[in-house]
Amino acid sequence: MRVLRLTPFFHHDQVESWPAEYDAVGGMQVQILRLSRELAARGVEQQVMTVGFPGLPKRRLDRPGLVVRVTRAPLPPIRSQLTGLVGLNQAWLAGALAACVRLRRRWRPDLIHVHADGQLWALLAGPMAARVIGVPYCLTLHCSRLSVYEPMSRIDQLQHRLVRVVERYAVRHAARVSALTSRTAAVVARALAMDPERIDIVPDSVGDLTPRPAEEVAGLRQSLEIPDGSAVIGYVGRVAHEKGWRDLVALACHWQTLPGAAPAVFLVVGDGPQRERMGKAVADAGLTDRFRFTGFLPHADIPTVMTALDVLVMPSAHEELGGSAIEAMMCGTPVAGYAVGGLRETVGTVTPELLVPRGDVPALTEAARGAVDDTDAPRRRVTGARERLRAAYGSGPATDRALAHYAHALRAAGSAR
Repeated sequence: MRVLRLTPFFHHDQVESWPAEYDAVGGMQVQILRLSRELAARGVEQQVMTVGFPGLPKRRLDRPGLVVRVTRAPLPPIRSQLTGLVGLNQAWLAGALAACVRLRRRWRPDLIHVHADGQLWALLAGPMAARVIGVPYCLTLHCSRLSVYEPMSRIDQLQHRLVRVVERYAVRHAARVSALTSRTAAVVARALAMDPERIDIVPDSVGDLTPRPAEEVAGLRQSLEIPDGSAVIGYVGRVAHEKGWRDLVALACHWQTLPGAAPAVFLVVGDGPQRERMGKAVADAGLTDRFRFTGFLPHADIPTVMTALDVLVMPSAHEELGGSAIEAMMCGTPVAGYAVGGLRETVGTVTPELLVPRGDVPALTEAARGAVDDTDAPRRRVTGARERLRAAYGSGPATDRALAHYAHALRAAGSAR
């Protein structure tokens, strides 16, 4: 089988630094890299067309059967506090379509796989590339405008209705659609009055994570100058509007006022378009000494980070699945967050008492405090759920579901012809 993968989100893990303006690494980028490699190991030949940044090769053989291409038209260096470089995804789509024209002469895929995040440009990629190359496409809704997506700005709100229309079109014309959660699959099927059986449930894979050794955790705490006896409250991911970093700063302020609360250090792992704005908010609140910012870290370091945390906080405005939450729980760390999107299916089935209504910072603070103060009970439940989480989100099951999804798409396309 040959698959052309179209996505502006892909982790280039051969680098040790990642410019934030080129859309800093998040769970979606890492997951798509992992899926691509696992499928290559199963014999699926793939070419990936994605965004890159200066210094990356235009074409790279990642491993046998997996070629990664940086397809991006030139664009001016205008930065946005919301999305990084203005026009980055548009430049990716233009470059990807031009590359499709060249590619069809010498490498014809059986199927195009598009990864959509709720933005316009990835949703347009499937119908347009399918027309250029002449093969069907399948569509993964990593974040759906019809289900969980929350507009991030006034401009985003203005175009929200248009993007919902485009998402409907892309879903209707795909040979097959996949969603990360059963909830989104049901919402999308209901919105389009389509057969729910046309939507496969293919959750992200987080790999087979395990807690890291105590000496690694101690080394990390020492390198970050975390005082002995301090709880470590973590935030892992892109520093962007939709991830709710402002509520993390508000939580830290509220934590200071709780009587009897344990001393805490707030560890921020990741980068993004609003990293500088977050640092200023922390300084303005007088909390600089309570925060540690690591910036971008190679994904191989994340299991050590997750193991070192007393609790991971996820104050996101929307989360289709919440891969960071699954990674934390696989490493034995409880998660406190807002009850949005897929967190209700992941965290909500393990420690539901740690999920609170979106925007309720005092309640989120109390949930995080509960996980820190009552360390045994939440951790026992998280540890007890690890095998179930591995069965749902481990490498093997996720790859099996992806292969079944491709088979469904090719059968559907064959029937349509």
